[in-house]
Amino acid sequence: MASALGKWADGPLELIETPSFTKRIDDHPAHYIANEMAFAHNAMLRGLNAIYLQAPYIPKADVSDFLFFVASWAGWVQHHHILEETRMFPGFESIPGIRPGQLSHNIEQHHLFSTGLDDLLKYATNTIEAEYDGGTLRELITGFSTYMREHLADEIDTLWSLECCENGQEENLLKVYKDCEAEAGKQDKTVVPPMVLGLCDKTFQGGNSWPAMPIGSEYIVHYLLGRKHGGAWRFLPSDTFRRPRPLSFLGDES
Repeated sequence: MASALGKWADGPLELIETPSFTKRIDDHPAHYIANEMAFAHNAMLRGLNAIYLQAPYIPKADVSDFLFFVASWAGWVQHHHILEETRMFPGFESIPGIRPGQLSHNIEQHHLFSTGLDDLLKYATNTIEAEYDGGTLRELITGFSTYMREHLADEIDTLWSLECCENGQEENLLKVYKDCEAEAGKQDKTVVPPMVLGLCDKTFQGGNSWPAMPIGSEYIVHYLLGRKHGGAWRFLPSDTFRRPRPLSFLGDES
């Protein structure tokens, strides 16, 4: 999409190739899980890229909405990693065939960027309009983004490797993931669904339909759930229907 839209949210942090682009993912639940996580991680990367690219060019009148977007993104990513550490990864490691500590490296990677992510969330939450500085926001992102991007990519290989679970344990593996997915779905419906859909790209790597949703759900998100904080969603790189669009605040970088 970068070539069609100019500077866009597929950089500066490079997106992750989804396994389904080159491999089958329907032959083992671990492969399905890895693929789903790759899509989620790319949504996170698009969000951080969109924040970084637009941060210096936010007019004073739009600062409050922008900071709400930043705080919403950071809170969502933070929730995701806490859920992994407390439920998903321990659940995976309880499955026969998956050794204890098999995902410990990925948890250790969380610690390399968690403080920086916390600092970004605090800045977005506590900064008043008159004190906002896009350069400061960019510096905060630069401090942790490389570690975060490395982690998001590495985790896909780890999840793929969970195919080592014992025969007959595949459904238990999938259940751990689905239970955590359901828990993640309990987050604020007026924040997470409209934001996440706007961080997707239905054209990515030849086309996709992630996240899978019941027919008509996008319209509910667009016309009902997304209205409360609609001002914040102006900074998203895609619309609610996952169609990429130009970033609105790029200054002379567009």
